[in-house]
Amino acid sequence: MTFIDFAKGHLIAPLLVFALIIFGLEWTHADMKVATLLFHWQGGVDSWPLRGHWLTENVLHVAGRNFVILLAVSVVVGIAFSFRSDRIKPYRKGLIYLFCSVLASVLLVRIGKSFTHMTCPWDVIEFGGRMLHSSLFARLPEGAEFGQCFPGGHASGGFAWVALYYVLREYRPHLAKFGLIFGVSLGLVFGIGQELRGAHFLSHDLWSLAIAWTSASLLYYGFFLRPSGLKKAKLADVSQRVNVKSTAGLPQK
Repeated sequence: MTFIDFAKGHLIAPLLVFALIIFGLEWTHADMKVATLLFHWQGGVDSWPLRGHWLTENVLHVAGRNFVILLAVSVVVGIAFSFRSDRIKPYRKGLIYLFCSVLASVLLVRIGKSFTHMTCPWDVIEFGGRMLHSSLFARLPEGAEFGQCFPGGHASGGFAWVALYYVLREYRPHLAKFGLIFGVSLGLVFGIGQELRGAHFLSHDLWSLAIAWTSASLLYYGFFLRPSGLKKAKLADVSQRVNVKSTAGLPQK
């Protein structure tokens, strides 16, 4: 499969949908509207009441982060055992891909925080903070502090596991959709938890999902679909032999 054929269904179409959603959020100022709705629903005045709540902080944030670390460690253990167990060996490539994809997604989001200026809701003046809210596509107002709250880091730890879709597609195709559901659901739970705490705006988490899906898709193509150099050489050799035979069969002038 060529990269263009793969990208049409797994990159271009999803990213177009994502772009339309982001455009809609920017056009309607939905980030601030949703955050304001959540803030007042909690009874917030000058701070977010659920910021330190046991459910959002201890369970969804701290325990959720530990759960993701446990999943990652389990994958590493699986890779290690694949060198000693014939039962796991056939899945080694998939496990390595899964680890690389999850790591890439989380690191890309972490790097993104260093280059963007968006603030967390709990830092915004409207919600008891001292910083100005600014859109990702707008210039930071003169004198405003530089925020480092975008994309959503905690949600990325959940969305990164959308890579399970591609792993299961290789080994258990009929279960692939459940891998996608798991990754998206985990990211949504983490993202909603952080939005309730005032840690992120809605768009922050949607961008994390887009980054996770894009990196998972690109790595999947590189790991499983891109023709290797050896395969390319064999195809070129076969093609050359066919051409030679075809030429030899033609009548000489």
